[in-house]
Amino acid sequence: MTAGMRKLIADMTLRKGRTLLIMIGILAGVFGLTSINLTKDMLFSAYTYTIENQATQPDITMLIDTPDPNLIYTLQSVSNVKTIQFETRISTLWHISRAPGYTPLKIVNYPSVKKQSSTTLNPFELVSGRYPQVGEIVMEYGNTALANFNIGDTVSIDTIHGEARLHVVGIVRTAGVNPATSGKALAYMSDAGIRQLDVITNSDEPNRPSRQFLIHYKIDNITQVTTTARALQDVLQHQHVRVLATTFPGPSMVPLQQIAGIFTLLMILVILAVWIDAILIFNTVTTFIAEQTAIIGTMKTLGGTQWRIMRHYLGFIIICSSLATILGLVLGIAGGDALASTLAPSIPLALGPFTLPFNFILLAFLVGMGVPTFTALLPLWNGTRITIHEALSAYGINRGKGNAVLSHFGWRASWIPQTVWLGLRGFFRKRWRAFLTISMLSITGASFLVVQTLTVSIDHTVSSVFTNFRAQVEVDLGSQMTLGQITKDLSGIQNIHTIERYGQGGANTRWGRLALWGIEPQTHMYHYHLTGGRWLRPDDDNVVLISSHFSALTGLTVGDEIAVSNMNNQPATWHIIGIIDENVNGLGQMGAAIVPVNTLYQFQGIPANTVKDAASRVLIQAGDASAPAVQKITQQIGNVAINMMRSGSVERGGGIVNVYLVQDEVIRHQRSWFISYILLYGVALIVGITALIGLANELTASVLERRREIGMLRAMGASSWQVAQVFWIQGLSLSVIAWVISAIVGLPLAYAFLQLFSQFVMPIDFVRDPFAFLLMLLALLAMATLSSIVPAHNASRLHIAELLRYE
Repeated sequence: MTAGMRKLIADMTLRKGRTLLIMIGILAGVFGLTSINLTKDMLFSAYTYTIENQATQPDITMLIDTPDPNLIYTLQSVSNVKTIQFETRISTLWHISRAPGYTPLKIVNYPSVKKQSSTTLNPFELVSGRYPQVGEIVMEYGNTALANFNIGDTVSIDTIHGEARLHVVGIVRTAGVNPATSGKALAYMSDAGIRQLDVITNSDEPNRPSRQFLIHYKIDNITQVTTTARALQDVLQHQHVRVLATTFPGPSMVPLQQIAGIFTLLMILVILAVWIDAILIFNTVTTFIAEQTAIIGTMKTLGGTQWRIMRHYLGFIIICSSLATILGLVLGIAGGDALASTLAPSIPLALGPFTLPFNFILLAFLVGMGVPTFTALLPLWNGTRITIHEALSAYGINRGKGNAVLSHFGWRASWIPQTVWLGLRGFFRKRWRAFLTISMLSITGASFLVVQTLTVSIDHTVSSVFTNFRAQVEVDLGSQMTLGQITKDLSGIQNIHTIERYGQGGANTRWGRLALWGIEPQTHMYHYHLTGGRWLRPDDDNVVLISSHFSALTGLTVGDEIAVSNMNNQPATWHIIGIIDENVNGLGQMGAAIVPVNTLYQFQGIPANTVKDAASRVLIQAGDASAPAVQKITQQIGNVAINMMRSGSVERGGGIVNVYLVQDEVIRHQRSWFISYILLYGVALIVGITALIGLANELTASVLERRREIGMLRAMGASSWQVAQVFWIQGLSLSVIAWVISAIVGLPLAYAFLQLFSQFVMPIDFVRDPFAFLLMLLALLAMATLSSIVPAHNASRLHIAELLRYE
């Protein structure tokens, strides 16, 4: 073994604690970078599959009255048709334990693809279990957000003869569908299994069952979609098949770009951790070189050049970086996979096969080895260019300057214990190093403040969407339901004070997605807050009030016109009559808007001649708003819905589709952001761990530099606790100064971060949380305490004779 190698091993083992701290710091940065990147990739891929897989989405969908398998051969001859797929679906109720005791369930038969293309429209991927036979069912993974189930369980659904029980034999994920966001369950059965279900029939038209028969088309040239649809309708009409409805499913509005924006903001925090890691390396290498000044002089005396000496110490950094990077990469891969697997069910999402992109490995090595090596160059260059005379005449480690300040004021505060003065004195020994340590802690404190402010602001914004409603229950209705009919159906339920129509939806604009609320002009449920213009009047039509967020984003104001389009790309133009204080609660929404409920219904496709009495959703205000009384209302409405289904009147009246507690809606939307909160606090924790290691390294170096002072203290009778207190006070003083700086600069940074979030993810209000400053202080003090435990313990155990002999 060469002398250089022996020296390298000695450097790594002489100060095992310092070497370990360097490696842990690098490991934390690589771990955070890899785990966040991998979590993003896995969740993003799952979102892409389940939400926005346009390659498997139909371009045209037709609802027909009569299924005929022979139609496939006629339809496939139509020009521009690429793929044709028949589908049978039934709608029923799935009995669950959560109020009101059921949820809508759509059951679809297996896709059967024809024509030369192998593309399957709306396919599902089997995640676990097997495909079902008659009497069995496979459930969409997103249904877990609505009720708990596992393979082997039995689910109960409504049929004309009462409840039917089906065995769950598999779990699937479906491209373009996620019941967790829609609130409507989805499942699959074999074609034979669906045919054997005695589903409810239409009492007005007994010959027409409630089963729906659809044809999905994928075409070659999307610009010819309208012409192709007309040609297909003509073919079906010629074959005596009635087309009940034709739709053109557009791109999914679930915002992959906004999801990517969240992870971009997370990466900003990870970069801060890497920056802290660079400061840690700079501090450590500088101290290390200062300790070895005499050794460097000896090496130069023996003929060593500056480059050869630098190369030796760079080898030390590279070895530490390599080991830490490899371990950080392995732990990051495992952590990212575990984090994605843990978070996915809470969305919920079904993750696809595990893949590790090569660029993740490359990035980990660039950061884990490149940043420490580059950071170490400057202190190594400065430390190794010292002359032989300067090196050999140096006396240990410079005791530093700046203590005169404390000495000058020390006599004025003699009541302060000497250990406290010694702890503060250590802060002034190495001003440049103290500055870098305070920078690390300040970055950490600011990160905590940013994350805390962001999460509080998101939670406040999401929950505020429903605070303007003075209602306790929301009821979703079928397409044929009217306000008069639902009022009559619910007339026997006690404690219902008011029933009012309203609606929710969305509109596409050139700025992005606009969340729509349809409100009665003379509403008793919605309490609006105008910031400009006026409220709705009973005779208003094609008017809109836009949120202040959307007005600021677009520059639109009262008196302007806004062009919008619905999910079928049908355009509309509305006149802006007011600006309103209203928020959004979901990704992809760039603002909110209020329109008359009739305008919204018409925009959603309800004919103008029936819109005045139509009701797709109603709000219910209870006379007694206590939780048990409201819960009783939902149960009674659920019983009414089930009786309507069993009596066969559901098609005539449209049916009660679902019942929600408004408070549950608030909680559901708040919970949808929990994954983001976990990720934000997780990255902030990585930043904190890196800074904690940096502070521990600083205190460890201080112990080495102040061995004589420690010896003098012990010789004067200081106890182990008093010696340990010196370094604890030093850590606390650094943390308190960092807290002051973080409090000053952190709030503007939090505001800037929220502006980025509003621009790339979702518009939110800026909420100042005084508790965040206290939390930040407690976090920094806790870091100081944890960082000082090992250095203070080591200092308190040193022997007096050894300390006083130290050179």
